[in-house]
Amino acid sequence: MKKKMIITILGIALMAALAGCSGKGNEKDKGTEEKEENTQKEDSTAEKEDGASGGNSSGDEKEGAAESQDKADARTDDQKLLETAEAFVKDLIAGSEENIKGNYEYTDQMKAAVDSGQILSAFQSTLDAVGELKEVQPAWESEPQAGYNTIQVPCNFTVQPLNMVISVLDGRIGGVHTGAYQEQKEAVSIPENVTETDIDLSIAGGRTLPGTFAAPKNLKEYPAVVFVHGSGSGDRNEALGQIKPFQDLAWGLAERGIASYRYDKISYVYGKELAEDKDFTVYDETVNDAAAAVKMLREQEGVSKVYVVGHSQGAQMMGAIAKESQPDGCIMMAGPARGFADTLERQYEFLQSLNSEPTEQEKAAFEQGLAAVEQMRNIDSLPEDERIMGQTQTYIKSLLDYDAVKEAADITVPVLVLQGEEDYQVTMDDFQIWKENYEGSDNWKFVSFPGLTHLFTEGRYDDGPASYQGTKHVPDDVTETIAAFINQ
Repeated sequence: MKKKMIITILGIALMAALAGCSGKGNEKDKGTEEKEENTQKEDSTAEKEDGASGGNSSGDEKEGAAESQDKADARTDDQKLLETAEAFVKDLIAGSEENIKGNYEYTDQMKAAVDSGQILSAFQSTLDAVGELKEVQPAWESEPQAGYNTIQVPCNFTVQPLNMVISVLDGRIGGVHTGAYQEQKEAVSIPENVTETDIDLSIAGGRTLPGTFAAPKNLKEYPAVVFVHGSGSGDRNEALGQIKPFQDLAWGLAERGIASYRYDKISYVYGKELAEDKDFTVYDETVNDAAAAVKMLREQEGVSKVYVVGHSQGAQMMGAIAKESQPDGCIMMAGPARGFADTLERQYEFLQSLNSEPTEQEKAAFEQGLAAVEQMRNIDSLPEDERIMGQTQTYIKSLLDYDAVKEAADITVPVLVLQGEEDYQVTMDDFQIWKENYEGSDNWKFVSFPGLTHLFTEGRYDDGPASYQGTKHVPDDVTETIAAFINQ
């Protein structure tokens, strides 16, 4: 399933609008010529200044001064890029056609989209859905894409924060699209006593999923876990903005003598192809790849036992995963115990309750989501090719027909159920349902954490999606609880 914006169990996809991000052309453009001309003028000025000094500066000193000036110029150019991107985003959100057309330089293809009004109209429905703008955070530069500088502009809206991502070529705006909300990246490094190795996971249909094997240093044998994503097209870290729960857990467990494997989800790697696959189900999305990862770890040198850590949808599907993969134990983190349609309806109603004065557009967005829930409840009456929230009926039915609590009854290995008490997506009511059904079983254990959200980071229930903003990490007590369960 597609993730990436509203963080419900399903996710609401926001529209992207790209223009001109096809790489650099063969001919020099005006911006490049101006840049070269300015450089020549600066060089000429520098030569005059050197001459006025009486020739006392050495060649090394001149080179050092030139290098320092180049760095200063680069910093100035970078700052201008960030300021331009922020201003452009503010004008785009405000719908300021005059400023958008007159205040910025564009690549030819992007200029055509701007002049035609395509850019403003393309983003209108997205902006309607995310609510009123509260704040624009400082822009920052991410990795270049296809020869373009990529500027991230985090925007906090009343309903859903997101990033506006601006592509820039030689100082000219070449494209804009939406991305997951993410402020300036935190500098992180692998702990000294942990090693990581990239290993591809072979799955059905001859496909592969990129993944990472994390292991403790200086140990020849260790247990290992497979991480299984929640809903959405998540990467191997299950990243949401700057929060990376699977990476936090992988490193924390490795420091405690437990290896792990995390992989990019099939819908993250093959999303375009899967969108056209009318036979694709939640088993293809979650269960089969988890089983393949367990099998691969069992063949990995040094691995003594294999456990599965499933988060959200990964926990919901644990009964099927355990049946298919036969792990040595299961860890369920924030697993929904109620039906898919009921869970989705409750989430929509909760998100709607956070906005006491919704605009007409915001009301329409929530009504559309609740209408999709009604479609699910009457799915057999729909035309065969009609999709629900962009998903095929085959996929939706595979979720609706799955009874998470019933399927888990056949799990005979040890099970640890974890829950954040401030989770608004999968609530303590779900946790209680799991307890009511399995607390009397010797192989089941239950632990809840005060102050933690659906991602097992700090937050408040009443803050909703706002709890996922900024840099946060899974606390040590969660990691230690999992490690103790595995090492018992």
